[in-house]
Amino acid sequence: MLKEIDSELVQVRDSGLGIILRVVILQANGWAEDFKYLAHKYAPNEIPNDIADIDCPNWTGRWLIAQTFTAMALEAFYYDYVLEKESKTKAEKKCPPVVRYQYLAENYLGQTNVNDSDLYIQLKALNTLRRHWIHNKSTDLGEYSCPEKNFSPGQCLAVLCSVFRLFELNDQSCVSARVSREILEHAQSNIKQIIQTI
Repeated sequence: MLKEIDSELVQVRDSGLGIILRVVILQANGWAEDFKYLAHKYAPNEIPNDIADIDCPNWTGRWLIAQTFTAMALEAFYYDYVLEKESKTKAEKKCPPVVRYQYLAENYLGQTNVNDSDLYIQLKALNTLRRHWIHNKSTDLGEYSCPEKNFSPGQCLAVLCSVFRLFELNDQSCVSARVSREILEHAQSNIKQIIQTI
């Protein structure tokens, strides 16, 4: 968690959030480079879905890692936020990430109808993916299925930016949200430059 003291950023606690965000950024950069390669290779045709992993062996892995680490980053951020605002006991209370987000949005960010917001719906879908990958269970042959909603590494960055922007706009004291958003938006800009070279 970061604080601004005498116009200087000071780290007061370490949750590893920066390292987790770095993993998401690295996956998004790799995904953009892979996409650029695939777009050039198959132009002017569409990229065949079943070939992406053959041409770019890290393709699917980047999606899974970005999704999982995005969920981890949000959990770490929510934990620190609750710890800062309430107590260690409240922060350590077991709670699904989307429920924690809803609680914070309603009680600290002045949001209403949180469950109906696009961001909440995205976070709920992301949490479903996280549970799917982290608590994956086997099933009978032919019955395995992934959750319907999938997030590319670039979409993971966008979700993170949206969450941090919401906290930044509605709680000026949340320096971590501002700094994280700035870093992620810079990463998005770099990815946009990679994609624009296609």
